[in-house]
Amino acid sequence: MTEFAVELQRTFPVPRAKVYRAWLDPRLLARWYSPDDMAITHTEVDERVGGRHLCEMLHPDGSRHAFESVIEELVADERIVLQFTFVGAAPVAMREDTLLTLTFADGAAPGTTDFTLRQERITLSDALNPDNVDIGWGMALAKLAALYERSQ
Repeated sequence: MTEFAVELQRTFPVPRAKVYRAWLDPRLLARWYSPDDMAITHTEVDERVGGRHLCEMLHPDGSRHAFESVIEELVADERIVLQFTFVGAAPVAMREDTLLTLTFADGAAPGTTDFTLRQERITLSDALNPDNVDIGWGMALAKLAALYERSQ
């Protein structure tokens, strides 16, 4: 069994408190927390260590997918750690537990956020490979960035 990790870095044009909240506010998650081709059908966040962090999605082919997580660490405006689980339904039935670490730091320009997403302990498969995971997170983070661009 081969494991891999992905890491993405972005700079957002808003203070880190806003980027941090985008990961914990279910209404905000519903606006960006999926790859482009999936419709978000439900989000839920119990904002505490041990709390649930959930996003359910519908793929255009009718299959359902989810990101089911347990919050392992919360450091306000600095760090979120999730025991993150990919859950796929047929035709890609799967359940894959990973570790997702999100860090938020002040950017070089005032009022900006340097953000890092690191996901590790991912088992290599047809559905989960470095390219697919990188592309999926890239799509979601682009949607998050677009939320901030529209509000500027």
